[in-house]
Amino acid sequence: MFILVVGNAIQAENLPEESLMRKFKTIYLLLAVMVFAACGTSRQAVQSDVGPADFGYTGEMEPTFYYLEGIKAASMGDLEQADQLYAKAIALDSLHDPSYYETAGVLMRTDPEKALTYAREAVRIDSTNLWYKQLLGQLLVVTENFTEARKVYEHLVKVAPHDPDNYRLLALLYDHDGQPVAAINTLDSAENAVGRIEELMAYKQQLLMQTRQYDRAIAESENLIRDYPYKYENYLVLAEIYGQMRRDSLAEACYDKALSLNPNGLDILISRNEYYKHIGDNLRFLASSRTLFESDELPLENKIRFFQDLTSNIQVYREYYFQITDLATVLYAKYPEDYAALEVYAGNEIAGGRTEEALAAYKAYLRDTTTMLDVYKNIIEIEAYLNRSDSVAKYSAVALKHFPENADFYLLEGGALAYMKKMPEAKMAYEKALKYTESDSSRSVILGILGDMHQQEGNRSRCYSYYDRALKLWKDNVVVLNNYAYFLSVEGRRLEQALEMSSRVAELEPGNPTYLDTQGWVLYKLGRYEEARRLIQQAVSFDRTGSQELYLHYGDVLYALKEYFMASFYWQKALEAGYDAEQIAERMKKVEGK
Repeated sequence: MFILVVGNAIQAENLPEESLMRKFKTIYLLLAVMVFAACGTSRQAVQSDVGPADFGYTGEMEPTFYYLEGIKAASMGDLEQADQLYAKAIALDSLHDPSYYETAGVLMRTDPEKALTYAREAVRIDSTNLWYKQLLGQLLVVTENFTEARKVYEHLVKVAPHDPDNYRLLALLYDHDGQPVAAINTLDSAENAVGRIEELMAYKQQLLMQTRQYDRAIAESENLIRDYPYKYENYLVLAEIYGQMRRDSLAEACYDKALSLNPNGLDILISRNEYYKHIGDNLRFLASSRTLFESDELPLENKIRFFQDLTSNIQVYREYYFQITDLATVLYAKYPEDYAALEVYAGNEIAGGRTEEALAAYKAYLRDTTTMLDVYKNIIEIEAYLNRSDSVAKYSAVALKHFPENADFYLLEGGALAYMKKMPEAKMAYEKALKYTESDSSRSVILGILGDMHQQEGNRSRCYSYYDRALKLWKDNVVVLNNYAYFLSVEGRRLEQALEMSSRVAELEPGNPTYLDTQGWVLYKLGRYEEARRLIQQAVSFDRTGSQELYLHYGDVLYALKEYFMASFYWQKALEAGYDAEQIAERMKKVEGK
């Protein structure tokens, strides 16, 4: 029965007699493999010294033996052995086209370029074999030889007009080549030759939309719906076409029908959401976004990316803040244990000025076993922002139980303790931070902070010792250079060194009023009043904080230059800015009567 069916199929192809014989020979060989497999042919023929003669294959039939054994090996999954057996067949008969064909099939996934060589050879030997041509076409596509592949499929649709796959691939090649109209014509030909096939109709529908042939696309959709009325995809595509044409009521009706067939269809929900966005209906866009956020099928990472894209538009974020906040809340409620969802929710709360709510969410996530560093960092940073030094110190200590070698937590703890005037504990925390900090620049900063703390305690020698250590690690640490120079100038010691340091700071950060003031004050201490006036005058003009120190220093410089009226003017400004009244009164006495 099988041979009769195959014979009828061959005759239906209307091939020349010689080609018919070649094809029948190939089918005969395949049938022989089936017979051998059914009879349990010994596997020794594949793996031992047993040769073709032992099975009655002699002379011209030897390549056939190896070819059949190769097919048996391939059917059992031993592709390497199959490849070797095909090679033996080809070595015995260089025109053994079935072996070239099968070798190409074996190599198709692992080495498509090499497979293409064998497929070409099979076609060269027998150019009328459609199986060979189809494999060649597939390999030309895989290896991106698209122009040649198109020519192969143009031939195949002529000689095998009842194979829909040839039309599909040819249409894809035309489309890839920027010829969508030719692709549509190819699919029209397929419909005439083999009737309406859902896959080909759907692809033609896509091409018609691509070329803005909406009326034809609608007709194709209606045909698909008529042929396959219970497939929601057909209504979905029609909804998208109507959406492109701004036929909104029809689009809505098709989306509703698609959802009635598949109420939780993620592709429907996404498409409708994009439709609302496309037509600028932001309220329904955000309402449908909420449905997507509630969906179990859409992965969390997609929802987060969607939210980030949504909030990147500041105008939309401001105008629809409450709806967007609702999305963040839905996300947090649906994934309470996922830190990424927490970050979205907390970030949105902070952006809306609800810092306490964000802090509460982070603390709710925190457990005794939590070892996620960012959770602690966020809690501590928010507490620091809220000026809750006791809480900063508390959570820093908790974090250090899990991360005992994390310098950042020691720094945060040290800052909080210093703010709480717990200097010994603060200095201890900074010393530990110093121990676990790796970069020289960071260590220099910490040493500078320790130097500042000793200076505040009145221990100038220890302060300068820390400053010296800091500058050895990072000679251009501007904060240390500035503070070092200023404190030396206050003491009136090593003024030339102080000037050198303050001048370097001015080079590194020109225009900074604090640093200009330091340099000017050192010059004042050196008695270089005109130079001091120029720099401190710049500092006063650049300053936007109303610094009492700047006004006082400028007044002192002007007094030294005997500009008494202007000196008293700036001293008065220093007093108004909050400077000590007794010291200002003493200075004012100096100008009385002058």
